[in-house]
Amino acid sequence: MPGKDNGFDVEGIAVTPEHVYVGLRGPVLRGWAVVLELRVEDAGKGRLRLSEPYRKHFLNLGGLGVRDMCPDGNALLLLAGPTMDLDGPVRVVRWRPGGRRQGVVPADELETVLELPYGVGCDHPEGLARLSDGRLIVVYDSPSPARITPAGGVLADVFKV
Repeated sequence: MPGKDNGFDVEGIAVTPEHVYVGLRGPVLRGWAVVLELRVEDAGKGRLRLSEPYRKHFLNLGGLGVRDMCPDGNALLLLAGPTMDLDGPVRVVRWRPGGRRQGVVPADELETVLELPYGVGCDHPEGLARLSDGRLIVVYDSPSPARITPAGGVLADVFKV
């Protein structure tokens, strides 16, 4: 199955001192998004290996997939959006791994931080990162003409969270 049609599609990665989290845009399984948690250790010669089996987390993102993710203190910020190339709701959600139930993360353990704007056929939020001052920058795929500068650059949005 093609990755953008709810096939296996890795879109987000977040690295913390002890974990590597891999967010999947797809598949979304019965409305639940998937994040894989890896613990790695130094295997020497510039290589890493899994220090234990990976863990699967199923997050109730209301049918959305993970478009990107980044660390946020002891939490992760997830950019949640449609799995396919569609216009649709996009939001930033805060997840604190290690909640009540490992593996299954119900909606009440996720905090919606931002509802993001999106365009019709353009301006699909695609990436996010924390800036050094704590604000959040969001970049867009298929930018609208209003986002393209005369010099050929593309404007992103910056949000205070």
